[in-house]
Amino acid sequence: MVKLSRLFLAVTLLLQAFVGLAQEKEVLIDSVPSVALDEAVNDAIEALEAALNESVPKKSTSAVRGLGSSAHVSDVTINDVDTVHLYDTSFSGLHILDSVVGKYSIFMTGENHTYTESNARLWLKMIKYLHAKAGVRNIMFEYGFSYGYLVNEYLQTGDSALFSSIDQFAYDEYSSVIKDLKDFNDSLPETQKLYFAAIDIERGVYPIVKLLDRLLPPQSVEMDDSLYVDVQSLRSLASYNDFQLDKEDDPENQSSRGFMFKTGSSLRLLHHNFLRNEAKFKDYLGANFDLFKRVIISNYNALHQWEEYEENNTVQEYIYREDYMHRRFLEEKSLHPGNWFGQFGRCHTTQELQSNNSCDWFVFNSLANRIKHTKGGLYANQVLTLTMVYDDDRDFGADKKYAEKMLDKYFYAMPESSLYIVDIRTDSALNVAYGTDFNYLILNTKKERGTAYSYLNASADNSNLDKMKITLGARLQRFDLRNLNQRFSDEGGLELFSEDKTASEFGFLTTDGKFKNATAIGFWFSEDVQIAANTYSLKGFYATSYYLMEMLKEKSWVDIFPGIGMGYSKLKLNTEESYNGTLLLQDGFLGETKLTQYVNDAFTLDATLMADLNLGWFTLGYHTGYCVDVSNKLWKSNKTHLNLSPEVSLGGFYQTLKLGVNF
Repeated sequence: MVKLSRLFLAVTLLLQAFVGLAQEKEVLIDSVPSVALDEAVNDAIEALEAALNESVPKKSTSAVRGLGSSAHVSDVTINDVDTVHLYDTSFSGLHILDSVVGKYSIFMTGENHTYTESNARLWLKMIKYLHAKAGVRNIMFEYGFSYGYLVNEYLQTGDSALFSSIDQFAYDEYSSVIKDLKDFNDSLPETQKLYFAAIDIERGVYPIVKLLDRLLPPQSVEMDDSLYVDVQSLRSLASYNDFQLDKEDDPENQSSRGFMFKTGSSLRLLHHNFLRNEAKFKDYLGANFDLFKRVIISNYNALHQWEEYEENNTVQEYIYREDYMHRRFLEEKSLHPGNWFGQFGRCHTTQELQSNNSCDWFVFNSLANRIKHTKGGLYANQVLTLTMVYDDDRDFGADKKYAEKMLDKYFYAMPESSLYIVDIRTDSALNVAYGTDFNYLILNTKKERGTAYSYLNASADNSNLDKMKITLGARLQRFDLRNLNQRFSDEGGLELFSEDKTASEFGFLTTDGKFKNATAIGFWFSEDVQIAANTYSLKGFYATSYYLMEMLKEKSWVDIFPGIGMGYSKLKLNTEESYNGTLLLQDGFLGETKLTQYVNDAFTLDATLMADLNLGWFTLGYHTGYCVDVSNKLWKSNKTHLNLSPEVSLGGFYQTLKLGVNF
């Protein structure tokens, strides 16, 4: 019965392949290469043949797992010896590259950054393999210049204090691998030791501070007074960041409000002072001047340019970054001849122009593409790329969506939690889908997604740390009560309501992406006016939501927020009338007093400006603006507008003084 069921299933697959080909011909012709259709039909035929021959016993050494389509019978056999062993010293699974690595001088692997454990281990394995088989001595990687410099320093000196900082600047898993690389590098002859070059933009600010601090002379070296504040601040900031990053990494530290002192803002001040006093810095820094200048001027300017693109969500952000990495690679290659290896995000490793990719980068020339097509054809046939494809992440962009199922037969046959390298040229369907972009696919069934620190990619102003403020304040607002007061004056009132109303206010501010949301809720102080024996009390409340833009992100001690607001405001006029000797129901008296309430409410639109002075945890703020009453300005009684009532506008100029705390 089982055999008959499998046979029926195989026949069904074959029929479905032909029926689908006939019914969806127009769609498939436009969206899928014909070779993909041939592959689907061939798979179904092979499945049918397998079912017919199932009664013939055969020995299989493949490790088969139950992932992928249950209706697909794999024609691929993958043994443990065919897989890449990440945690031993062998080059198992990499033998497929032995015959080709000698033809290339630049090797690149692509990854999805979230799988940091297997990514880091593959990085280490590829470094060791290519060092042994392809003479690779130079390693480029997707970090900023300062981090790469510090890694090289650690590999040469083994400075444990330096490693404790490096450990905070990258994923845990990569930090562990760097320790292993130190041991590996120590075991190599002097002529074969590794050189590391981080070729990305300095997107993280903490390694910059660490490197600049290491370039400073000893404390005993005298300096010009114009340098003192920034130099001492740099020393202090480097130590402060080490302390804070260690605290952030402490599992017992359950909450954090972010760093009180901003690294990006401090670097900005140092940058400007360096420009003003370059000659004095040169005298002070001595032999370290050129490197210090490169970091605080050239690298800093590149960071600032990239941040401007990134913060405004411009396409220039990824074009600029890719071009920067290509130029940095060419610089390093000229200084360090020989073969190179690097592991980058997958989107950086495609060899040809991409109409789109999984990063949503369109008409995109990746780093690998730019290297391959470097002017003069220097590296035209020298780039070999391998990219990681994960069983639960096969996304290479919309253009490659049709090809994801082609990988089922490989993933189905792979041992659990393993890596297997596929030569794309040996599979015609895969070659059509991926052959122009990569030489090999590294299939990965490991599902662990390692820990990822945000420190390295924090923007220079720490804008990823959301602001929150809670404030109490007093508001003064001008109302248009002229018509109401005129009515009271006509009735013989000797006192009139003040048009300047005062309220107590509670407010809070939070972050929503690049914008700030603020809410203010206030209660107007009650004011009484007497007409004969009757007392009229005027009081009310308001609630307004503001949408604000932060103008001075780099300034931690001051905030300027222009914006707009929408709100609801209500005034209530309560009157208490006393009887004049005759209790008449026709006059509304059942007892000796009669209470009446009139309501004037409004929806308002605001143009506003907030300015806050931040003193550590405390905030002293000033808020001003103008609101417009966009509602009916007549009074209501029992929810009905009174046509003969005096019009009152709840709009007008306002200002608020606030005191609060910020987080």
